[in-house]
Amino acid sequence: MEKVFSEFEIEQHQECAYDHLEAFDGDSDTAAILGRLCGSKIPEPLVSTGNKMYLRFISDASVQRKGFQATHSTECGGRLKAEARQKNLYSHSQFGDNNYPGHTDCEWLLTTEQGYGIELSFITFEVEEEADCGYDYIELYNGYDANSHRLGRFCGSGPREGVYSPGDAMLIRFHSDDTISKKGFHIRYTSSKFQENLHTRK
Repeated sequence: MEKVFSEFEIEQHQECAYDHLEAFDGDSDTAAILGRLCGSKIPEPLVSTGNKMYLRFISDASVQRKGFQATHSTECGGRLKAEARQKNLYSHSQFGDNNYPGHTDCEWLLTTEQGYGIELSFITFEVEEEADCGYDYIELYNGYDANSHRLGRFCGSGPREGVYSPGDAMLIRFHSDDTISKKGFHIRYTSSKFQENLHTRK
């Protein structure tokens, strides 16, 4: 699920200790936190790994501001932050219950801190098989857009091992046509230092 803000104005504080909006990656505040937001800058879209997102808005008794306006969609894609702890990414919001829909074009942009790279491991990968991966496929790029170096195009049962991007951004594109659809994919992503990664691969 993705939540996109069109207006945002909540009392500013460096740690967002007073008025703030919290978003969690699930159906309660026990799920992993996606963000704690305040101030007047419109935030990046919030993207949950599944089809649920829990929001909590807190305001105290003093300063008041305009508030926020946001829309949500269950479209796939979005901007995600890779960190040292593993996070999950699914091909579609109903992964595990239904096959992915046809006529899909999604882009996820994974970013991390400078000096770190991004590592993907494929937990599940079932995408329509074709010799040139011309029907349904994912493409991985080492950068912010499709003009960057392409790391590969995958379909069928996908890559046999993890994929590593040494840069601070990786673009994942998923395309499906209007005929056969399969289970989809479940990817775990994390950030790691390039040197550390080379050392562990020996």
